[in-house]
Amino acid sequence: MHTIYILELCDTTGEHKPVARFESHNAFTSVNIGDRFDDTGWERLDGDGVIASAEKPKRYTVHSIKHLIIPSVDGLIVKYCLNIEPFHGLSSPVWGNT
Repeated sequence: MHTIYILELCDTTGEHKPVARFESHNAFTSVNIGDRFDDTGWERLDGDGVIASAEKPKRYTVHSIKHLIIPSVDGLIVKYCLNIEPFHGLSSPVWGNT
């Protein structure tokens, strides 16, 4: 029996649809409402490909969070759904204020 962790990011603007999805065998770092979340080169689920980079990130803040725990034949699927909204400002000073 094993656990799969899924982090799904949904942009709350427009159609409010998933824009990126990550899967891991380890838990993701905890996130809080209001945290900043930068797209530094995600492969977009909507077919737009990569629209940001480390040099030109697309910035978001976490609007809301939903957790799902889904039992499966092989173990558990733990899904974190982050609703994110665009942020138009500088990065945190901790990250170089860029």
